[in-house]
Amino acid sequence: MADTLRLVAPFLGAGTLALVAFFLIGSLRVRPKVARGLEDFYGSAGNEQQAASRGEQIGNRVAERLPFSLETWEEHLHWAQRGGYFKGWEIGRLVFTAMIYAGVGACVLLVNPAPVSLLVPLGAAAYPFISVRAKANTVRKRVVRGLPEVAALVAAEMSAGVSPDQAVQRAAVLPGPLTSLLSDVFAYSRSAGRPLFGRKPVRGALVEVFSQADLPELLSFAAQLDLVAEKGVAGAMLMNEVARTLGREYRSRLDSEVEKLNGKLMLATAVFFFIPFVLVILGSFMVPVMSIFG
Repeated sequence: MADTLRLVAPFLGAGTLALVAFFLIGSLRVRPKVARGLEDFYGSAGNEQQAASRGEQIGNRVAERLPFSLETWEEHLHWAQRGGYFKGWEIGRLVFTAMIYAGVGACVLLVNPAPVSLLVPLGAAAYPFISVRAKANTVRKRVVRGLPEVAALVAAEMSAGVSPDQAVQRAAVLPGPLTSLLSDVFAYSRSAGRPLFGRKPVRGALVEVFSQADLPELLSFAAQLDLVAEKGVAGAMLMNEVARTLGREYRSRLDSEVEKLNGKLMLATAVFFFIPFVLVILGSFMVPVMSIFG
């Protein structure tokens, strides 16, 4: 098996590089002046159905032929974009980027045609997806951390006599990824004709959008705001209590993360400093001993 792979690996690597070069040349090919003029015309007319780039088209075709669904990664990409990452990306561009990374990783097969070298292009292809998921998880954590601040602002606005709907709209101007999520709520409320807060039997737009985000903290916050909106005048007092509760939960979670950070720092110190230092010391003693017995 290893001998066969050594024979096939150079051809596999060279073929992959040739395929990647062909796609890159095709995607970077200079467009005719007439084609550029037409694309500029459609863009100025606000046409949302413009043709995607060559690489994105290739990625979309590959994604359609995959034996598994990429809906989860589309959700990760959407979450990452809420935080300002990967702006303008679609799933096709992500797949095409993974193909480029895999092609570059296949160069290792030309240098070292061993079975273990197959892990390099596979790992390179997985890297863009891992990066998108990491950024999405970062944005999710930022959204959860921003809930106490939004709750405090809504509580202050309601204490000043502002309605819950207007209070949430004013809270949407705060910086952070939660603002993007609230913008999605208002856009859904306008397009679907639903009220911001639920009125039985109609489900509110806030609960509807936050439930699709698949974050328990967001769904709980939306349900609490729905309850506050139902209370009328007493809603301001209830919202103040909600803000204090979220603040206490955030401080408790922060203290827990600080305690975990101490353990992580100790583990990193042991792995990257203490253990290599001990190995160097032992090696300096073992080399003369081995030379004597050798």
